Amino acid sequence: MVNYQEATEGRLLLGANVHLGNGEIVENAALGVKDGYVTLLAEDALDQLDLRKFQVDRLGGQYHIYPFKKIDRGNSGIVLARADAEPINIAIRDREVERCITIGCEAQLLICYGSIEDMTKFRVDYVVMGSEKVKILRQSDYGMAIGPNQ
Repeated sequence: MVNYQEATEGRLLLGANVHLGNGEIVENAALGVKDGYVTLLAEDALDQLDLRKFQVDRLGGQYHIYPFKKIDRGNSGIVLARADAEPINIAIRDREVERCITIGCEAQLLICYGSIEDMTKFRVDYVVMGSEKVKILRQSDYGMAIGPNQ
């Protein structure tokens, strides 16, 4: 008989570089999200966590997590097309006064392959928006298509 333990601590994003939004970066991070809020942010904490308690997304060093804010249409930013609703228009929060990813803040996270420092490799894989994980079908930035095939 298999002893199945339900993931009780929410989603855990492992191994990515987390950009806090104030210029700081946490490398090889463990970032926990439960009920729409960030509950855990630690560097190199893999050996201290019971992964059975989480729904784990194993990422890696080539992944970057950015905080975002929704913006009105027409402003320059990133437009994310999702399968089940209207597109999401977002801007990455970077170099802002307040810390945007910290324990207790609402989860508005872009999970990206590559960094915004090199737009040729950058793409958004999915978004964690509150308690929802949104799969991204397509991403565009300033009218230029950026997708997994490029």
